[in-house]
Amino acid sequence: MTTKGTSYALVIPLIISIVFGAIILVFDGLLWLDNPKNGHAYALIVFTLIQVVLLGSTLSRRAWAVRATLYWASIYLAMLALNPLTGPAIGISPAEFALYLFGITPISGDGGLSCPLYCPPLLISYDVLILAQVLIIAAALRSRRV
Repeated sequence: MTTKGTSYALVIPLIISIVFGAIILVFDGLLWLDNPKNGHAYALIVFTLIQVVLLGSTLSRRAWAVRATLYWASIYLAMLALNPLTGPAIGISPAEFALYLFGITPISGDGGLSCPLYCPPLLISYDVLILAQVLIIAAALRSRRV
């Protein structure tokens, strides 16, 4: 489905990714608590802003937008998949960090802190972010063939 050359199949997952990136930035206390150690909050700000630019470029039908969106979503997906491996930087195992990211278990708190600070927002926010990248990649590949 398109609107004057703009694919809803590409635009909708981009919007979802931007929204869920913002939700994580606003509500994930662990992201900000550990940001000085790993810079993940700043990285997510940049990733989300890049997607805002790609969304604007896609909506304005820039010739390079679909290809750039495809490449960026591929890089973003790889980084999201590898993110649990950074757990040791904040003092937890990759497995424990993966369980946290995927909303399965909270991180055990320090100094009496617990949920919501050490619980991921919406429990499925990271899952949705990953799924959005997969859908963006699929839509970008499809629109390149059309």
